[in-house]
Amino acid sequence: VVRMLGTNVDDGKRILADSALPVVFAETLSEAAAAIQRATNDPQLPDTDIWFVRAERANILAQTFLEQGIVAMGWDIGPVKDDDSRNEILARLEQKYPDESPVTLRGWASQIKRFTSEMATGDAVATVSAYQPQGRLCHIGIIRSLLAPAKSLQGYVYDHVHQVEWLYQVPQNELSEYTQRRLGIPQTLHRLSPEASAELRQHCSG
Repeated sequence: VVRMLGTNVDDGKRILADSALPVVFAETLSEAAAAIQRATNDPQLPDTDIWFVRAERANILAQTFLEQGIVAMGWDIGPVKDDDSRNEILARLEQKYPDESPVTLRGWASQIKRFTSEMATGDAVATVSAYQPQGRLCHIGIIRSLLAPAKSLQGYVYDHVHQVEWLYQVPQNELSEYTQRRLGIPQTLHRLSPEASAELRQHCSG
């Protein structure tokens, strides 16, 4: 558990997040104490399929996800409530992106609907770091709260945000080719297969 202060905080967080260490960042001493208590209780991932949220194209928001303890989705259609229907979401996407194909829009609507109404507190979630010469890292955590306030990330507003406690990281090159392919699916949001989820849990518990 790390609490960092000073002029090089961002650089320090980036170095630690890119390492193979299971680092948990805390902004205050009370947050650090709570994180230590959770860590000493050896948190276990739930025995369910793990959600995967891609941190934008080329995973450019992965570091931001880790530092802020979140996963997020955008599409610039304003906040979506958990009781909004898929068709209501689709209508908003059609208005915002009139030149996109119906197939693409339906896929986006389904992903937003799943993010806002199917993901649950206590679910496990994963994301993958941006490219690094030494290889990518798969980060795994647990959703702690749903539908947090919108966030501006790198100049773009993300209306759909869940708070995540990031607990583990696994070098992607240590995973089977099958699981690496599951992590490489281009959708912003999907649920990993039982086999890929089991392999990630095994690495986290080892």
